[in-house]
Formats: sequence, structure tokens, C-alpha cells
Amino acid sequence: MPTDDELLAALRAALDPGHREPPEAGVQALRRAAEAAQVKQASVVPMRAGRRRVAAVAVAVAASIFGFGAAQVLEQLRTGADGGVEEFAVRLRSDDGRRQAEVEGIRVGEGRVIRLKSDDLPILPKGEFYEVWFVGPGDTPASPNRISAGTFHPDDQGRTSIVLFGAVDPKKLPVLEITAEPGDGNPLPSGPAVLRTQLVVRG
Repeated sequence: MPTDDELLAALRAALDPGHREPPEAGVQALRRAAEAAQVKQASVVPMRAGRRRVAAVAVAVAASIFGFGAAQVLEQLRTGADGGVEEFAVRLRSDDGRRQAEVEGIRVGEGRVIRLKSDDLPILPKGEFYEVWFVGPGDTPASPNRISAGTFHPDDQGRTSIVLFGAVDPKKLPVLEITAEPGDGNPLPSGPAVLRTQLVVRG
């Protein structure tokens, strides 16, 4: 949940130079709306950071209280402190629908930050690991068209909550895939995808 200082900073950044300083009563009204949204939405969008969870409600309240452009506030709340912008937020599923993972992609200056969360991936035998791939058109074992965003293991409880980094353009490689790898040193995927989805990239 963002602090009062963070909310106030977002509002100041969205105000045009000619606007007045946001009043304290308005900041507190925005905080009450943000807290209500946090409780209501926490189980629905568990991967969102506090500012992104409450952005829609915060924008509506801010616009009505302060009378400035909602789009400016939304952009300020939607972007992170590092200037990153969310490009996609998807749920990957297995073919049988029994396993899934939530993945969020944030565009930053150096590439993409990938946040992945799942409670459904089996713990693999020692030496094996999962790998995240961005896959493009025409990808085949003989002619691969994919880039790895990194590897990971679930913890001892079978939970995964990780941050990876990929120097990749998801518009050119618009399929996200997770494979289970044997740790044999082969840089190519060794089997069918465990989880897979088509990306819808914003911006």
C-alpha cells in the first residue's frame, strides 16, 4: 500500500504548474479510497504492487477532488519509481488446466522485468529446473525463434515468487512459455511447454 507521501508525490506530479497544492483533506480521501481498493482487490490481482492495485480508484477520486486530468494521475501511479511501465499481465495455464502461473512484464530502459508467481508447479528432481521463454513465429526445434528470460525452482513448499530479467521485445516474441529442463547443459528447450499463453502487449 502506498504511503501518504507516495500518494501526495503522485498527485503533485500530475498537477499542472498552475494548479494549487493538493489539500490535506483530498489526500486523506484518496488514501481511504486506496485502502478500500486494496482490501477488495488483493485476492483478485495478487501480483500488482500497491500503486497499480488502486490506480483506477485513485484516479477517479483524485479527478473528482482536484479537478485535473485522470490520465496524468493514472500514468504516474501505473509507472514504478524506476520509470518502468507494465506491458502485460497474464495467466499461464497447462493444457489440462490443472496448473497455472501469473506473470507480469514491466518495460524498463534495459529490457523487461518479469515477475512470476505460482503455487502449482511441481518440485522437480534435483538438477532440473524451469525455464521461462519468449517465443516468436515459426519456432521449431530445428529452427528456434525464442529467447530465455531465465530459470528458477519452486521453494520447498512448491511456491514460486520470483523476478527475472529479459532483454526481449514481447511484440516480436509474443508467446510466453515455461518448460521443465533436465539441466544437461543444452541451451535449447528439451520438451513440451508446461505452461503457455499468448501475450497481449500494451503500448
